[in-house]
Amino acid sequence: MTLELRGLRLDLDRPRLMGVLNLTPDSFSDGGRFLDPDAALARAQELKAEGADLLDLGAESTRPGATPVPEEEERKRLLPVLEAVLPLGLPVSVDTRKPGVAEAALALGAHLVNDTSGLADPKMATVAARFRAPLVVMHTPHPDPRRMMAAARYLDVVAEVRAFLLLRARRAERLGVPQVLIDPGIGFGKTTQQNLALLRGLPALARLGYPLLVGASRKRTIGELTGVENPGSRVCGSVGAHLAAALRGARILRVHDVAAHREALAVFWAVEGDGPDRP
Repeated sequence: MTLELRGLRLDLDRPRLMGVLNLTPDSFSDGGRFLDPDAALARAQELKAEGADLLDLGAESTRPGATPVPEEEERKRLLPVLEAVLPLGLPVSVDTRKPGVAEAALALGAHLVNDTSGLADPKMATVAARFRAPLVVMHTPHPDPRRMMAAARYLDVVAEVRAFLLLRARRAERLGVPQVLIDPGIGFGKTTQQNLALLRGLPALARLGYPLLVGASRKRTIGELTGVENPGSRVCGSVGAHLAAALRGARILRVHDVAAHREALAVFWAVEGDGPDRP
């Protein structure tokens, strides 16, 4: 399986690492650290040196409870950094819920749109289609971060997330998106037990045939399972969750700590990569 990224290509025959670059003052684990474009570029260079296969830039926090950011402010945070990191030569994903922001980023040269609203606005697919850019469709029970946890009610979380992703992915394809990726939205409107059920149930999502992206890095579930309160210290737990995801079919892992994941995946893939039980 190959991901076509507007002139760049990424082989997905093995799991790939998407390095997180938050350009926000209120992200749960590193808010405010990379608001300055020079600091963001330095971090992007570090992520590349650690082994990131692509970068994910986000200028609006979408953690549960976060306050939405006006589009103009999101553009102001995002576009200068995007322009600075594109010459690094890595594919760059833009994490946004706003079609206007996605359009500006794609016009500047971004390679991928990561829509954490789950295609709440179909214009997002229209924009991606016009630029011939792949689109990540993520599950969330409600597109407003302030309301998503109240909507964390499921009879069968795996079946319901699977049905949502299939419906939205097919909608994106009908609107002309050249390639769709799916993300179960770990931590977005889910309890710890629901997140665990989704991680166990990833093979059912992988069988849909779309490249599967998983991002559990440093999230509250990791802290609850490990007892590590500081999000920046949840490296080992994050690696454990992502190795479980890779074993079950995830092909892109969205992570903060690239070096640790790269080392773990090197060993994991040496053991599991060519095995008969690989998904």
